[in-house]
Amino acid sequence: MASQAEIQAGIDEIVTGAQYPATKMRPLLTSMLDFSSAGQTLVFDGLVANDITMADTTLVLEYGVNIVVTSTSTNYACRLPLPTTGKRVVVVNRSLFPISLFPSMAGGQINNYAIDAPAIIPPDGAAYDFICVENPIPGAWVWSAPATAQYDSGEITATTTGNTNFYSISSASTLGGPTFAAERSGVGSLSGTTNSLNRAFIFEQTAPVAYPNTNYLPLFKPTSYWNLITKIKIYTNVVSNSTPSFTLTSTAGYNTYAAGTTTWIAQGLAYGDTPYVNAFGLTNTIVGSNPVGVTANVGDPGTRWGEITLTPSSFLGVLFSVSFVGDKFISTDGIEDTWFTRYLTASLLPRTTGAIKYRFFIEYM
Repeated sequence: MASQAEIQAGIDEIVTGAQYPATKMRPLLTSMLDFSSAGQTLVFDGLVANDITMADTTLVLEYGVNIVVTSTSTNYACRLPLPTTGKRVVVVNRSLFPISLFPSMAGGQINNYAIDAPAIIPPDGAAYDFICVENPIPGAWVWSAPATAQYDSGEITATTTGNTNFYSISSASTLGGPTFAAERSGVGSLSGTTNSLNRAFIFEQTAPVAYPNTNYLPLFKPTSYWNLITKIKIYTNVVSNSTPSFTLTSTAGYNTYAAGTTTWIAQGLAYGDTPYVNAFGLTNTIVGSNPVGVTANVGDPGTRWGEITLTPSSFLGVLFSVSFVGDKFISTDGIEDTWFTRYLTASLLPRTTGAIKYRFFIEYM
């Protein structure tokens, strides 16, 4: 881009009456336009994510600031524009659902992800900057994704009496709380939404009496809220011809508090007893073999384990912003503060009996 001094020199040349050919006029006007618009950014608001794949989505973002306001479990995809090296695309996700932002076209790449793999952007309202670093097509892009951390449940132990019962647990060594486990015949009914800002990070809903116990359910939330869960890994001591499965279920809701305090006023919209991440099978086996049933330790030879890398379609129960877990401040009118809270419970369906042990890890942004 021409400097201000160079543009002024061109203008002075016209003013003094010197000959100024048309071949010089166009570059001058272009330079003036570029200079006048420098530092200004176009904003594209009200965008709606469309479909779920690069090939099918019709939402192509523009160079400038792109604000996505709608994303769902069946329409959460968009694409970057045709690549121009050095140009930037800023993306803000103000919807209630994560979005998948794909490269411009097949063969493109973002960071060092697999070719054609999308960037997953949480619905946190933050601005994420995508810079084109290679063209022509298909192009390459870089961005700074939110930092990823890991939640460790610690080892969970309980004894099953029937091979169709769940272990629902809420424990993590990183939370410093006790290990809770419950055998139950299903997910059950969750209740952690009333005055949830003041509830413990780990708490029991009704103490266990007998097994299976359909009332007892331990719940947990992180000490600092999570924007988005990206991967789950789970290891067991289960050795079986059947495949165990793992589910995250949530209870979520809004509450109001006196502004600037934790003094509870009322419960708002609430929703519980819904899958957060649907059941997935533990289809991998540690190398080696053991008799059918259970072993002494998590991760022994022949035991089952599994993992899942999440996409927006992995999340269920989308009445609320599905990505948030924990306590998140929403808004204030100066009199009342509104907070959103989601608790989780983690359930293993071992499909065998005995002294079950397992441990899971959640990667999150």
